[in-house]
Amino acid sequence: MSLAADFGVTLTQHVLGNQGHHPEARGQFSALLTQIGVAGKLISAQVRRAGLIEIWGATGDTNVQGESVQKLDQIANDTFIEVLRRSGCVAVMASEEMDDVVVVEPELAGDYVVAFDPLDGSSNIDASVSIGTIFAIYPRTSPRGEASAADLLRPGREMVGAGYIVYGSSTVLTYSAGETVDSFTLDPASGEFFLTRADIQMPQRTRVLSLNECNGPYWEPWVDAFLADIKGRNDAEKRRVTSRHIGSLVADFHRNLVKGGLFLYPVDKRTGRGKLRLLYECNPLAFLAEVAGGAATDGGRAILDVPVDTLHQRSGLVIGPSEDVQLAERLYRA
Repeated sequence: MSLAADFGVTLTQHVLGNQGHHPEARGQFSALLTQIGVAGKLISAQVRRAGLIEIWGATGDTNVQGESVQKLDQIANDTFIEVLRRSGCVAVMASEEMDDVVVVEPELAGDYVVAFDPLDGSSNIDASVSIGTIFAIYPRTSPRGEASAADLLRPGREMVGAGYIVYGSSTVLTYSAGETVDSFTLDPASGEFFLTRADIQMPQRTRVLSLNECNGPYWEPWVDAFLADIKGRNDAEKRRVTSRHIGSLVADFHRNLVKGGLFLYPVDKRTGRGKLRLLYECNPLAFLAEVAGGAATDGGRAILDVPVDTLHQRSGLVIGPSEDVQLAERLYRA
């Protein structure tokens, strides 16, 4: 029996089998997703070799967010840009690590635009904790040869696909084109992503609470009431909610998507803004959450309805089971 027969459907087979959802793309959407898989394999190989080839640590530069750029940040960013540029599917792309967009040469430009966080959770690199890549795909709206940042400054509702890649005990790629959320695990021996979780549905009971409680003094009052409700579900009979916080958004979200959990990073009352980036982190994960039966909010409105005004706009985020996200919104409004 062949390895493919043992493991089942590959990422490429799955994507090609579903390309009818975007017939206007003439196969570009399918090609783009498979090329993102290629970029994930290349980054995964570098992550696994990081300590051996001395690419841990910082470059000495800071990114547009004012954060220290790690060596793997730069490698992942360069890899993603180069793979997408050569794919023939992308007209313009934006990275969390860069001030401005990357416009692809007209002769290579395609019908889509992509926003991505090349290495989410990079502060965990040196501790060998799970990190990942997050991506969002939109159709290009500008005429051919005139792509710009305006193609990306759009509400998340206009996305046609999103996903992430987790580099942890295994490398897992999860994506959705709007119908289902499906997860694939990289087999190192064959170099293929194989389908391991199909049509993921987010459990509708919060079993895991993911947040940095040391930020408690900086939260708005509604957050305390919200957490009191969630934690109050534990009683003398049984502990129904536990706490797990990895510190890599993509890894926290993946665990919660599979096991049933709520991730919380509220607005900081000192600044009046959130920490997470709307375009690169909140929107793509909110897209996945909604397709899987969950929800995401900034407190007052669904994340996917928030206008995107700037490339590096920040937002508060509550993401997880829909009933608890709705509870957060009610308490926020009250």
